[in-house]
Amino acid sequence: MFSGINNLYTLISHNIAHWYRAIKKYAVAHKFVSAVIALVIIGGGWWTYGHVTAASAGTRYVLGTVEKGTVIASVSASGQVSTTNQVDIKPKASGDVTWVGVKAGDVVRAGQALAQIDSTDAKQAIADAEQSLTQAKLQFQKDSAQAPIDYQKSLEALDDAKTNLSTTYNDTYNTLSNAYLDLPTAVTGMQNILYGYDISGKSNSQWNIDAFKNSASKDNTTIRTFADIAERDYRIARAKYDQAVLDFKALSRSSSTDAQEGLLTSSVDTTTAIAQALQSELNLLDAVVDDTTTHGFTVSSTITTMRTNARGYLSTANSNLSALLNQQKSLDAAKKTIRDDERTIEIYKIGNATGDNPISLQSSQYSIADQERKLRQLKDNLADYTITAPFAGTLATLSVKRFDTVSTGSSVATLITNQKIAQLSLNEVDATKIKLGDKATLTFDAIDGLTLTGSVIEMDAVGTVSQGVVSYSLKIGFDSGDDRVKPGMTVNASIQTAVKQDVLVVPSSAVKTQNGASYVQVFNPALTDTGSTQGVVSKVPPQQVTVEVGISDDTSMEILSGLSVGQQIVTRTSSGSATTNKPATTNATRGGFGGGGIRL
Repeated sequence: MFSGINNLYTLISHNIAHWYRAIKKYAVAHKFVSAVIALVIIGGGWWTYGHVTAASAGTRYVLGTVEKGTVIASVSASGQVSTTNQVDIKPKASGDVTWVGVKAGDVVRAGQALAQIDSTDAKQAIADAEQSLTQAKLQFQKDSAQAPIDYQKSLEALDDAKTNLSTTYNDTYNTLSNAYLDLPTAVTGMQNILYGYDISGKSNSQWNIDAFKNSASKDNTTIRTFADIAERDYRIARAKYDQAVLDFKALSRSSSTDAQEGLLTSSVDTTTAIAQALQSELNLLDAVVDDTTTHGFTVSSTITTMRTNARGYLSTANSNLSALLNQQKSLDAAKKTIRDDERTIEIYKIGNATGDNPISLQSSQYSIADQERKLRQLKDNLADYTITAPFAGTLATLSVKRFDTVSTGSSVATLITNQKIAQLSLNEVDATKIKLGDKATLTFDAIDGLTLTGSVIEMDAVGTVSQGVVSYSLKIGFDSGDDRVKPGMTVNASIQTAVKQDVLVVPSSAVKTQNGASYVQVFNPALTDTGSTQGVVSKVPPQQVTVEVGISDDTSMEILSGLSVGQQIVTRTSSGSATTNKPATTNATRGGFGGGGIRL
């Protein structure tokens, strides 16, 4: 057995050595060919390597979809549990006090009305907003009913425009036919004026143009100059006319529109040349008449007849030229109408394939939603005109009475309570997001696992500057107490500044900003393979879609306009190697997103 293996090994070694010697011998004898072969092998290997590595290192797109959910925007702050349970009560609105229902020393309950500020203007603003919203909704209903009708009218208008264009092409053929019925007479007459024998008689075989030149006095070069110009213009016009006649004979009503437009254009050029040639001949005849009368001779009837005929031929040429130019305008107008109608239909179909929900309606929907939001805000603000106790306690002081004028942020009463209060500090950016009554979640460094709730009960109207940094102090009243919480303890608060439910939501990583505008990347059309968390590769780059954004939390962002629910988006991009040099073709479960305040 081992002897057989040794024999096989010896045979293989012998063959390899033989092949090596043969290749080496060929390479030495054919150095140039061998070098070329080597370069091809090396280049091919390098190209294959580069192709594979380039494809596998391309940009990968992680995809997601626009969903509906809840976004909770919040601001974080820290401070200490207050050592004094005293808070100043400040109105949230400005105006004249119309009612005061308490006095200093009274015991009040949480939420009890203490005073009322005149809310006449606020109620009027609500009434105006309600009326405006009602009108907007009625107009939207009307526009919604009208939109399919307008879209259908646009389709019908496009059909009519196409029919009109077909009729205009038929009129074009008629106009061309009329021109080539009239122009032969003008061209023949134009030829006879120069090359007829009217002046000297045919027996003398002298063309009219030669007779004109010979009749001129020696010192008169005008006639000869005009004669040369007339001859030049005639030759130009005649060449154009002869070619145009051949083209017209090859044309029929069934000819292509391009052929008809081409002949119409060349016919305008030809007729212009004929009119110019006839005008040049008239200039020549006028010069002959002028020279004749200047020298005291009588103008012959032949010259007079030739001038009359030339004017008639010129009138014919000009009339046909006007008709041809008008036909060009009609064609251009008919084609423009089609383009305009097609663009109108394209606008109707933006964002909706059926055309019954044009972008104007989509814009109206956003406008109505915005008006509804503003109306809700006005109604919410109406409660600010009632000054209430943020929690139960005793009124230590009351500095307001009926008919007094109060302003936002000014203290009108001092409330003392047994309820615990957290005093915190905010930077000026976060302070603009906080308002009285905002809910908060409280945690404590010293008490692991304890979470309490509360609300903002007081906030400085004027900030404090320290080393160039502006900060604002605020107080949060606890909703409930815990005996383990002691004054001076460190407290951390997460204050909810806004909550949006059932809104369009995308991951914050999907929204990018450029030149102050927010946009999201989408593929059009959407990719059928959504890939995995590693993303997919696409030969076609995604497009940028401008969006209007609302509130956001740590991971998600509200989309006010620009996207629709279920729409595919790029949530992030990455660059790196992959196991293959082409996009995956198998379907995979779409990577979603969640957490960070998203509640679906």
